[in-house]
Amino acid sequence: MAPPGQSSNNPLPAKELGHFKKIIKYYEQKQYKFGLKFAKMILGNQQFAEHGETLAMKGLILNCMGKQEEAMDCVKKGLKSDIKSYVCWHVYGLVNRSEKKYDEAIKAYKQALNLDKGNMQILRDLALLQIQLRDYEGYKESRFQLLQIRASQRISWIGYAVAYHLLRDYEKALYVLDEFKKNDTTEKKPHDFDFSELLLYENMILREWGKPDKALEHLEENCAHILDKLQYFTIRGNLFMELGQLNNAETMWRGLISRNPEATEYYDKLENCLGIRKDDIPARLKLYDDLAKTHPRAAAPRRQPLYFVEGDELRTRLAAWITIGLRKGIPSLFKYILPLYTQPSKVSIIESILLDFIRKIEDYGYRNGSLEGDMESMESPTTALWLYLLIAQHYDKIGQFQVALKFADRAEAHTPTLIETLMIKAKIYKHCGELNEAARLMDEAQALDTADRYINSKCAKYLLRAGRIEEAEKMCAKFTREGERASVTLNEMQCMWYELEVARAHRALSHYGEALKKAQQIEQHFVTMVEDQFDFHTYCLRKSTLCAYVQMLRLEDTIRKHNYFYHTAKLAIKVYLRIIDRPQDMNQQNGLQDGLSANELKKLKKKMKKEKEAKEQEQKNKKDLKEEPSNPAMHFDPEALLRTATPLDDVTKFAEPLHSLGHATPTGTALAAEVYHRKLLSTDLLNLQNKPLLVLKCLAAGVAVDPNHPLLHIQKVKFLAKLSSFTSLAGAVKEVADELIATVFGSERDPHKLNEKYKQDNIDSLKRRMAVAECNVLLDPSSTSATKNWLLKSVEDEKINDRSLNTLVKLRDAAVYGKYGPWTNDEMENLNKLGHRLFPLALTFGGGLPQQTPAANDKESNNEHHTFE
Repeated sequence: MAPPGQSSNNPLPAKELGHFKKIIKYYEQKQYKFGLKFAKMILGNQQFAEHGETLAMKGLILNCMGKQEEAMDCVKKGLKSDIKSYVCWHVYGLVNRSEKKYDEAIKAYKQALNLDKGNMQILRDLALLQIQLRDYEGYKESRFQLLQIRASQRISWIGYAVAYHLLRDYEKALYVLDEFKKNDTTEKKPHDFDFSELLLYENMILREWGKPDKALEHLEENCAHILDKLQYFTIRGNLFMELGQLNNAETMWRGLISRNPEATEYYDKLENCLGIRKDDIPARLKLYDDLAKTHPRAAAPRRQPLYFVEGDELRTRLAAWITIGLRKGIPSLFKYILPLYTQPSKVSIIESILLDFIRKIEDYGYRNGSLEGDMESMESPTTALWLYLLIAQHYDKIGQFQVALKFADRAEAHTPTLIETLMIKAKIYKHCGELNEAARLMDEAQALDTADRYINSKCAKYLLRAGRIEEAEKMCAKFTREGERASVTLNEMQCMWYELEVARAHRALSHYGEALKKAQQIEQHFVTMVEDQFDFHTYCLRKSTLCAYVQMLRLEDTIRKHNYFYHTAKLAIKVYLRIIDRPQDMNQQNGLQDGLSANELKKLKKKMKKEKEAKEQEQKNKKDLKEEPSNPAMHFDPEALLRTATPLDDVTKFAEPLHSLGHATPTGTALAAEVYHRKLLSTDLLNLQNKPLLVLKCLAAGVAVDPNHPLLHIQKVKFLAKLSSFTSLAGAVKEVADELIATVFGSERDPHKLNEKYKQDNIDSLKRRMAVAECNVLLDPSSTSATKNWLLKSVEDEKINDRSLNTLVKLRDAAVYGKYGPWTNDEMENLNKLGHRLFPLALTFGGGLPQQTPAANDKESNNEHHTFE
């Protein structure tokens, strides 16, 4: 095959061929203007005006300059002029790859290889796309061809072995690596990192193959060459346990504890080695007490027993643990006792200990006694400060907010300038529902240490919870690039916590288009993460970081199981469903006016006027500040997102990963089931195919996690209500559907009976009563009045569990949404009064403190969709 520039159709003479070589040179050096200059010199000659390879290279350079449309036209023109040129096909593949059209790129590469068999560059490019798309068989074939061409290259052997590993052909993967080591004549250095990583990778393959004995033997034989000793000891300990060599395993875990006595996973492994059962409390206590003596400066062996002892033993140990933490002034002390709040008996012990400490401090003073009751000793003044903060966090956790604020005020009176005091007070007010005061306190804390990025981020988050989006962006701007909006910089940095909070704030303000824009941007971050692995396929093989490489590939396959995607998907699904159910809400002003009093409407208009003025000011500053992220994929039009004619199709990309990746949250699977249920109802019943299976798979996944979840119950009732419509199912689809229905519903097929049974089984839970109420209205719209009265009485009933602020906010939002039928103004006012009685500070129910700053006075309360955690 002729080299580039000398294709069979129209070879270039010496002068033009020299120009063509310079085009390639300048392209590789990224000097695109010079490359275009020489391309024009060739194409300017009438004789070579249609030279295919020159046109292809010109298109490739234009593509690198961001002129995608012009580039594609040029490349296609070159391909048409010289369809038998492997260069034209290769360039066509490269341009398609840059536009993420991977399937088209692979076809072009294969066509190029048909014209020039054995071209290494094309084979490498093809292999990269195949591994990117997880075409492991094709990747193996490409790697084999590369190995045949360049058997002397290390990367050829390693890439071929990785291909077999990914195909789970462990024997051949190890055989390839063994052959490579036999033929490798490279001199081994005393500290050869590449060889060490290769050995660890071999061991990884052996372990995944299920050969722990061979893996241990391999590890022992090569211990001198493995440089990552922590990894070596950890693998060795796990292999000893798997092979039943518990004495050796015990030695390993004790040695690892000596290296890092704060790593709690080592203690769990040690318990397993010693055969100590979880219910054998005396044996576990003796183990941890011995370890505490061996490692006197370690906190973990003293802390771990707190999580399994009870009664007087817990009281003694917890009092000693808290005392040490208070004297040291550990701000995160409460975080370590937080797991104890799952058991009411332990909560009462915590409270009695803290109240006893308070009594000693306040009765005797810290100068005249100690927390142990020793009247001859004295405590540091800071001990009392941290004690007040700890007990404030305790009462905040159990929902006694007024008591929590009382102790937080004492701490503030003790030391007014302590940042942690203001942060804890802000957190308490957030849980009370007084988001404006929480934001003000966090802003005050941030002012005490303007160089602390953590407090800056916390303050921005609290401002967003209060609906003060512009102020939050200005707060973040203190740590972002000058000359650009903070939101643009944070988007480029993939700062998803900020974007998620902004989306929630917009949704709470009924700015649904802006909320969807942020959700789409976050989803695009995950697309970018998947695409960014492209560069690592070559890098990791070259650097021999093979274990990390395989782990990265597996992580990328499940990247959308991350919590950020889950929370973003929840928000997006709810907004898209709102577009379908309540299109009137998409008109911001009209949607917000429904059900508002004259006073509330007046406040709303004032607020919207200020927002309009802010937008106008924003437009004026457009010339000075960059408004949109540099990545074109991040440009989303909020209005266009709201005007979509296919909301169910648009939301699928958010719903699909929630069930396909097996998300561990019933809420996620319930929302995915709702989306597929809507798609099912919009389908011609004569052409159901396998669509009911998607709903059933989501329900089955949710039932496996929490069969009693309220959102899951609603979806189950909805499906049973339409079960009679699926009689057209037949064959394998019907068999799978019947099996899933039996898994999800058992023997029950009547939605009314299912709902009644759920009501009786969960009569003490407000959340579950809300689910029952929604199903009541769904199954029998005439029961709306009785259902609303039942819900209002449930809020009043002190015997009902989980009457939390978050639950009441969800109840109010569901009532406004119309899930329990239409509510009159009097009924809504009654619900608000009940909420205000339970949570007098909550802005959602008309509470709150008098605003203390002019800036705060300008902000209206934010009444919807907040989650108080």
